[in-house]
Amino acid sequence: MKTNVLLLSILLFLLIGCTAVTTTPAAEEPQETAVPSATTIPEEQPVSTETPEPEPAPTEEDKQISEPVTVDLGDVTAVPIDTTPIVQPAPGNPGMKEPVVQAMNDLSQRLGIAVEDIQLVSLLEVTWRDGSIGCPEADVAYTQALVPGQQMILQVDGTEYHYHSGKGSVFTYCGNPVPPLDNAPTNLNPLQPIPGQDD
Repeated sequence: MKTNVLLLSILLFLLIGCTAVTTTPAAEEPQETAVPSATTIPEEQPVSTETPEPEPAPTEEDKQISEPVTVDLGDVTAVPIDTTPIVQPAPGNPGMKEPVVQAMNDLSQRLGIAVEDIQLVSLLEVTWRDGSIGCPEADVAYTQALVPGQQMILQVDGTEYHYHSGKGSVFTYCGNPVPPLDNAPTNLNPLQPIPGQDD
């Protein structure tokens, strides 16, 4: 009887052990992760091997010819421009070079007259006999070499006034002029730059 109880208890023990093993919670199965779907790849366009046709060149009929337009300037309204006034040469002597204008301004101050009353008679390239450039002063010694220069003659009411200069020097008034050498005078255009003068 003791053997039966022993066997029964061993059997019971084994059954409890087996049941304990079988009742162990089963390991959770790993869940499948969702794999993102692949991006749809567009189908490639077939490559064209044909060359595009060139556009036809325009013909004479296709060209647009613009007609001249006539504008009536009477309809245009003048708009004043705000600028500083520009000093113009003396009236009656438009376009005179600066040395001529300076001589005329000097003579107008000497005589107390308007620049408009002064006329340019001549502007000559000459050779002076000495360093006095045709305007010798008493008791002054001058070089005795020939000096190239210019002679300007201005006139007011029939009276002539002389202005002389050496080559590259400024014109000065000459009250008692001595004429230059006769072999060298050449008329100069008073509207053109004066040789040897700074503009």
